[in-house]
Amino acid sequence: MSYDSVISSAVKKLSSKTPFFGLKLWPLILISIGVLILLLLILKFCCARRRSSKYGHYQLNKPESSRDAISKTPSSALLLSRNALPSETDIESSGGRWSSREGYRCSSTKSGQLKHWNSIGGIKQYTLEEIETATNEFADENVVGSGDYGIVYRGLLFDHSRVAIKKLVFNNGKLMDFIQEVEAMWCIRHKNLVKLLGYCTQGTYKMLVYEYVDNGNLKHWLHGTGGDVSPLTWNTRMNIILGIVKCLVYLHEDTEPPIVHQNLKSSNILLDRQWNPKVSDFGLSKLLGPDWTLSSARPTGTSGYMAPEYSGTRILDEKTDVYSVGVLIIEILSGRSPVQRRGDGTEVNLVEWLNSVLRDQNIIHVLDPKLPEKPNKKELKRIILIALRCVDADAENRPKMGDIIHMLEPRDLLLSDKSLFTSVFCSHRVSSGFHLNAGTCNKNRDFSSQS
Repeated sequence: MSYDSVISSAVKKLSSKTPFFGLKLWPLILISIGVLILLLLILKFCCARRRSSKYGHYQLNKPESSRDAISKTPSSALLLSRNALPSETDIESSGGRWSSREGYRCSSTKSGQLKHWNSIGGIKQYTLEEIETATNEFADENVVGSGDYGIVYRGLLFDHSRVAIKKLVFNNGKLMDFIQEVEAMWCIRHKNLVKLLGYCTQGTYKMLVYEYVDNGNLKHWLHGTGGDVSPLTWNTRMNIILGIVKCLVYLHEDTEPPIVHQNLKSSNILLDRQWNPKVSDFGLSKLLGPDWTLSSARPTGTSGYMAPEYSGTRILDEKTDVYSVGVLIIEILSGRSPVQRRGDGTEVNLVEWLNSVLRDQNIIHVLDPKLPEKPNKKELKRIILIALRCVDADAENRPKMGDIIHMLEPRDLLLSDKSLFTSVFCSHRVSSGFHLNAGTCNKNRDFSSQS
């Protein structure tokens, strides 16, 4: 058969009508090919959408709604929340619960239903090039702080957002363990916690990227500003105390297992332009692994904040956090450093100093002389009472963080009984190892009745 005859036969067959609506064969073939291409395109689009959803590229309907992330963590087991993840504008939650399936992040809706995303989504992984560009190759002029865990740099990202980049000095341990702990930390969101944005593990580096809080830290505003009048008014200081405690209530009581900060001090309390406190450095000891723990070595700058039982137990728990909060309250009231050196070279911590002031009935001398206005004595005594309960030498006598919230908010309940201040003061002195006679407590009972 010649080539021309083959072509002629093929054209004849393509031009012949088919039983399918009487259509010729060649347009039917073209239609079939077109339908096949269309189906392939639809399938590709669906797969792309599914992959995008799987890796967490989602947008929440409301910016203030809960954003939860769960991953398997070696040290935390499953990180759960009794009240779901609270919004970043309040400690209250929607009433849902955290849940976890291996490899998934769960978001709790107001109806209690759970939406699942893969744990890769959410937290940003930055490249070393991005970090070096943001910090101008880790330039000295961009250093904003340093501490037990590393050096903190300010950075400017490509989208012109400012960030704080913590370059960790201790980078041993398995990379996957580190990443899983970072993902667990990313889950923890509260308006009074410095927000973790992402991380970088390229090369020999381990770095964390946080939101940038641009108004310094509490230590600076209490001790480093100079001048005769502090910008921290009484109400501002009370709001700072309340914000710190709310944050710690969330860490202690609204996460499971409870998260102990372990390193509370005024330099770790950042302040925004509205003087709202942002607690930093939570969870870092666990993040850096078993070879690095604050339970085995006292962190720098915490002398005076550390509970007395720590020297014997080497255990940091919720009660040691409460003690540190008590010291912070005294520091905020007085404007004094946690540890001060006397003229004879000996050191006195804030708790010892407060005891001496109260023993001499000089309650007004507790206040920072730079305070622009003085509160009434009843209000001052109320806050001192809370501080005394927090720094009780007997850990069992210290309140829980949730109890401190209740003590801070009702303004008229704590001192309705005028003898309450004296009884707490005396019990605090006794548990701290001071021997008091009846005359001393009677003397302070007279003091507590002053208005």
